[in-house]
Amino acid sequence: MRPVSISTVLFDGYPMDRALGEIAAGGATWVEPAFIKGYVAFSEDDFSEGNATALSQAITREGLGVIAVSAHMDCGGDDAVSMLERRIRFAGMVGAHFLITNAGKRSQEDRVLSTLRAVIPLCASTGVTVALENPGHGSDDVIENAAQGEALIQRIGSDRIRLNYDAGNIFTYHGGGIQPAADITRALPLVSHLHLKDVSDDGEGGWQFTALGDGLIDYQALWGLLPPDLPLGIELPLRLRRPQKQDPMRVADPLPLPVIRTALRRSLDFLTRLQGS
Repeated sequence: MRPVSISTVLFDGYPMDRALGEIAAGGATWVEPAFIKGYVAFSEDDFSEGNATALSQAITREGLGVIAVSAHMDCGGDDAVSMLERRIRFAGMVGAHFLITNAGKRSQEDRVLSTLRAVIPLCASTGVTVALENPGHGSDDVIENAAQGEALIQRIGSDRIRLNYDAGNIFTYHGGGIQPAADITRALPLVSHLHLKDVSDDGEGGWQFTALGDGLIDYQALWGLLPPDLPLGIELPLRLRRPQKQDPMRVADPLPLPVIRTALRRSLDFLTRLQGS
């Protein structure tokens, strides 16, 4: 049975404790705490030891576990090593096996590589693996597809740096021109975690995020390619919009909880049907 986490991005605008309670009530076993610029509000101060302890205790109270923490950053940016180390320690303190982040721009590839190599000892001591994610928008990224992800990981040469393949992101980054099943195979041995999201046409030339199975991502074709024990994270940033397929924009108000609950249930039911197919 594949472990399936629910990202807290689904509950953007609500307190973390409320998100954890809703995820547990929805029948999930695992949660993926998310700290993603543009998706949710957070600051670097959130990655403190005190906050990690409080979050860990709250997760335990709800009967949940943690496989991964998403805390994206630019690994080629200023102060990248200390920022990534802060995130790795935080992930370790809440009991996660993976710290998910973007890599960075191809123009900064040498700096990205230097940052990732610098944190390998900390990864080893904390037991946390950095899982690099292919982005869902932008351009000129170090990891624009599975082949580029494979090449980057091989250059680093450590089993503490792996890939978090995002099946929805590969579709949107390439303007809807690539389905995950057509891209992922080459890098599968280096994929340690998988993100699932879905998008549909918004009727105005753009995309809107949807429950899994309600959109354009061909998960049926992808499913048979996946190792049976590969950890999955359902990431539903339903508060975001992609007008004219441009960069994501957050709508002003959090979504009503009944809408969120319905999307969560539809997504879990969809995965159940996939696993039975």
